[in-house]
Amino acid sequence: MSEEQNSRLYNENNDYGERDYAPRKPGKKKKRKESGGHVGRRILQVLGTLLLVGLCTGAILCCFAAVYIKTVIIPEAGAVDLSQFAVGENSVMYYMDQDTGNYRELVTLAAEENAEWVNYEDIPEDLINATVAIEDRRFWEHNGVDWKRTAAAILYMFTGQDIQGGSTITQQLIKNLTQYDDVTVKRKVIEIFRALQFDKDYTKETTLEWYLNFIWLGDRCRGVGAAAMNYFGKPVQELTLAECASLISITNNPTIYGPYSDAVFTNSETGEQKTARDKNKERQELVLWSMLDQGYITQEEYDEAVAQELVFDRAAGESTPSTIYSWYEEQVISDVKDDLKAQYGYSDEAVSLLLTRGGLSIYTCVDPDVQAQVEQIYSDRTNLDYTSSSGQQLQSAITVIDNETGNLVGIAGRVGEKTGNLWMNFATDSKRQPGSSIKPLSVYAPAFEMGLISPISVLDDYPHEVMGGRPWPVNVDGRYRGLVTVRQALSNSYNTVSVRVLADLVTPENSFNFVEEHFHLDLEDGVEIGGQMKSDIGVAPLSMGGLTYGVNTRDMAEAFAVFPNGGLYQKSRTYTKVTREVDGVETVLLENQPESEAVLKSETAYYVNSILREVVTRVNTSGNFDSGMAIAGKTGTTDDKYDRWFVGYTPYYTAAVWVGFEQNERVPASGNPALKMWTLVMSGVHEGLEDRKFSEPAGLTTVTYCLDSGLLATDYCRMDPRGDRTARGTVFQGDAPTEFCTSHTAETTVTVCLDCPILDGNGEETGLYHLAGEFCPEESRQEVSLLGYQREDVGGASAEDAKYFLGVTQEAGPCTVHTTAQPDPDLPFDPNQPWDPSDPWNPNTNPLDPTGQGGGGAADPGQEDPDAPQGGETEDPSGTDPIINPETGRPYGY
Repeated sequence: MSEEQNSRLYNENNDYGERDYAPRKPGKKKKRKESGGHVGRRILQVLGTLLLVGLCTGAILCCFAAVYIKTVIIPEAGAVDLSQFAVGENSVMYYMDQDTGNYRELVTLAAEENAEWVNYEDIPEDLINATVAIEDRRFWEHNGVDWKRTAAAILYMFTGQDIQGGSTITQQLIKNLTQYDDVTVKRKVIEIFRALQFDKDYTKETTLEWYLNFIWLGDRCRGVGAAAMNYFGKPVQELTLAECASLISITNNPTIYGPYSDAVFTNSETGEQKTARDKNKERQELVLWSMLDQGYITQEEYDEAVAQELVFDRAAGESTPSTIYSWYEEQVISDVKDDLKAQYGYSDEAVSLLLTRGGLSIYTCVDPDVQAQVEQIYSDRTNLDYTSSSGQQLQSAITVIDNETGNLVGIAGRVGEKTGNLWMNFATDSKRQPGSSIKPLSVYAPAFEMGLISPISVLDDYPHEVMGGRPWPVNVDGRYRGLVTVRQALSNSYNTVSVRVLADLVTPENSFNFVEEHFHLDLEDGVEIGGQMKSDIGVAPLSMGGLTYGVNTRDMAEAFAVFPNGGLYQKSRTYTKVTREVDGVETVLLENQPESEAVLKSETAYYVNSILREVVTRVNTSGNFDSGMAIAGKTGTTDDKYDRWFVGYTPYYTAAVWVGFEQNERVPASGNPALKMWTLVMSGVHEGLEDRKFSEPAGLTTVTYCLDSGLLATDYCRMDPRGDRTARGTVFQGDAPTEFCTSHTAETTVTVCLDCPILDGNGEETGLYHLAGEFCPEESRQEVSLLGYQREDVGGASAEDAKYFLGVTQEAGPCTVHTTAQPDPDLPFDPNQPWDPSDPWNPNTNPLDPTGQGGGGAADPGQEDPDAPQGGETEDPSGTDPIINPETGRPYGY
């Protein structure tokens, strides 16, 4: 055979095209080829081995899969019980009439979605066929799972594409009913098991009925019943084939295909623009083609439906009026939704429909009088009429809690008339920095609880450390007062003392745990933000309220209500229970039992109440409502003035108020606008209520203590240059001091001259005096007890009490006014003038002649000199020279 023939033969039997063929060249003799049978046996051995390995591996994997399915998938893939989602009647909220104790209707819910249940027999056949044709063409044949589509979805996964597709109408319904919709393999497997069971439990007709009543069709429409009225202005039973295809097209993506969507789509290549109605028409024709292709309609029906003009009930983008819920009603809806999802695993869609058409009875905790007062103040924009430089209007939120029950009885999420639903609710949806309002919770309550301080304890209002090259922290007014009591520090919100208590006594770790466990505020223990780690476990966040995320008014009201409740924490409620009538029997779906916990000693609560009452007295909250009502509270302001707070309470109610802008800007209002809003609401809420006081636990005692040491006062404490430094304080017996003051003692007591004040650098009197000297007259002398306190310098900062330290007066030295002996007005001569014996007739130099008449002798010749030496003569024999007293340098008697 020639080389050309060999090459041709090769190409005729080769699928891969032409290639050069070269005949074997002569060379070494090749080994004899193995027989075909031997090669076959080797191949079979290899294949057998591979098959055995595969079978073993598959068996192992199957075992693992079986165990996983049994222990993980099946327990989570429990059957879906449609009876839990029974729909039909409207849901109603009720409130308790405080006068009668009976429940009255508050509002009938339409929720944020429109829904109208349509039974299967009332759904047009064209709509059912359109749904099956475009969503699940083998719906009537499969057992809840379309294995062909599922296999395709698995292929997508193994080729690196998204895990998508493959879901049947049954699976989509289950996903809508439950909240288990993670895009994971586990979710798909659970969904498959649930769908298989669901298809066994329910008919195909039931599945379609529920699916078409549950699908989201945009523009606040849940289900085809509401959507038909919304888009075409007619019951779903009256829809034409064209309208059925248009309606079911929306569910793919209401933003793209919704007739009322104002979205516009531009072709990047041609620049052509299409509206959502254009896109709806395109998809409608796809649905109609699918129906034609699958034999649901004829060509004539298809052509007629495509040609029909779609007439919608409203213009694109036009909104419809809806029920406007109060802030309280919206909060109830939100709380019930969360609890239904948590307890039953319902999806948002299922809960929304249940609230709308589930026939629920929701028993709320609202106090209509309180809520009416809240709405009256918060709907009036003139009560907080401030606008920022960028044009934002100042906002505020309030939460009011009944101390006795722990119920949330009033709430407002914004200022101004509420004209819509689902607005940003600053009372519960937004977290803001609390500033100093957190101090009672994070600093003083734990310190009191741990027995580290009492209200009469004394700490230094002075910087704690140098930070950024400057003394830190600073107080709002930029002053440092020095030694102050805890009562003064908290009531005046001194940052310095707050930092000292937390950093040196409580510790940040203990404070963080205390706030979370006792007051149930959700703090952050560590998170990365912008490449930096942030945490609330720190001195600055906990002592001055600069938290990672912040708090809301509901959190703060719940926390502060612990104090008037004597240390009892109660989780606030907006409803007590949710029921539904099933077969004539009222069934309880949610039982919202009160949750309470003793988190503070009553002694701690008493201390905080007594101090925070002084805050209110200082800021004069409407003269304590012009009555004897006990009121306590704490203000809060952030360093940047973005957030203003007042959280206050009476024996009846606790209310937390926040004021600020939606986008952070400096609050321009003078004073504290949060306090103003609090007073406007609470003064009305308490109108007509009997005056009450906070409770006092047993074991209180009153002591007289020193304001500069916190210890038992002594007489030295009353000798302070500033005046009497003693005070009467009420503490519990275990906190009463047992030692005497160490700031004012005999060692710190000195005599000063009141005629010689100590001057400052400007020549102004400081209120202190130089030490008295030997020549200072008695009437100018005064004993004072100075402060024996050693303060370590921090960044060169000065405190106002530093000038009263003992060392300051000692350094100033003795009196500079009285440097020589002063004349005695009762003496007839100047004691500073030396006696001149040579001039006996001068009364200034001759004390024996005070009359100036000349001669010697005593002033009263008939009286003996009592100071003359006994048994000796008082003058020399000549009778002219007096005898001199060697101690005074003067004649005896003078």
